Amino acid sequence: MMLKALFSVKWFAKANKKISAYTSQAQNEFFDMNIHFPKRSFMFLATLNRMVNKYKPEQRNYPLLIGCGKFDIPMELEAIKAWKSNEPDCTVVLFENAGHCVNMDVPREFNKTMEEFWKSAGQ
Repeated sequence: MMLKALFSVKWFAKANKKISAYTSQAQNEFFDMNIHFPKRSFMFLATLNRMVNKYKPEQRNYPLLIGCGKFDIPMELEAIKAWKSNEPDCTVVLFENAGHCVNMDVPREFNKTMEEFWKSAGQ
């Protein structure tokens, strides 16, 4: 995918919108946002895998919220399960009618969830 993206940002934006957003409106907004990515930004995307699981989980002195869309890719949904097993005290929210970009697919639900989490975390 990254190799094709180097040749066509438009191709990348079109392909990426369908795996990143679930609703038509969010897919269109995601496409419009991605179409403006400069090609040089793809070299940074290619290095993101080095950041995953880089550090071992430690005892946290703060609450952790993990959110994911119900229609995210299967690999992401499995990663959420594994993360929860390593972080048993975290809160996991699976957003209905959302893909990977939960904040774009269901912005009201996302904002409400964040506000409720921050309120409960501040107590």
